Amino acid sequence: MSKNSAKAKDIALIGIFSALVIVLQLLAELTRALGLPISIALGLIPVLTASMLRGVKTGAVVGGVFGLVSLVLAAILASSMPNSTAVVIVNPLVSFVPRVLVGVFTALTYRGLTENKVLSKPKRYGFAVLSGFVGVVTNTVLFLSMFLAFSYGKTFEDATIDFTWVITAVVAINTLIEVVAFPILSAGIVSGIESYQRRGT
Repeated sequence: MSKNSAKAKDIALIGIFSALVIVLQLLAELTRALGLPISIALGLIPVLTASMLRGVKTGAVVGGVFGLVSLVLAAILASSMPNSTAVVIVNPLVSFVPRVLVGVFTALTYRGLTENKVLSKPKRYGFAVLSGFVGVVTNTVLFLSMFLAFSYGKTFEDATIDFTWVITAVVAINTLIEVVAFPILSAGIVSGIESYQRRGT
């Protein structure tokens, strides 16, 4: 594949994955607006997948799109609910930077585990699951750390932000779903696409 063809492919994939981020994250926000008790960061799935398939640059860009979507949605919510935690998430260090780093760390982990290695399909899938897990944990740890740094001791609605709040957030059902399901799901997508690509070569 020529350099121009590879660049065009990367741009096309960035567009596809970015569109998926927007659609899935809007869907996640819709479920919360409908009153469901959980809010899952569905936009993480395309970020994890793109990072493993196309590397650091693509992962960082798609992660940045996820961060921008989170920031815009938080800004909309903060304008209508100025006493909500959304006013903290509008800060790019909370909503944007962690999501860019998700793409970077996921890609670096997957590349480090698989690059220039002949691996069985189960082992490659296992490394993809591990890389996805690194991405989800990166998102959780960095997002909550930044959120805590900018809101510690402040009260939003009925919640005072402290370490107890953070621990509660970490063990919440949505976080558990993300940690368990997202690495498995993204690894399955990556495995399927890579298998198709190998058959086509």
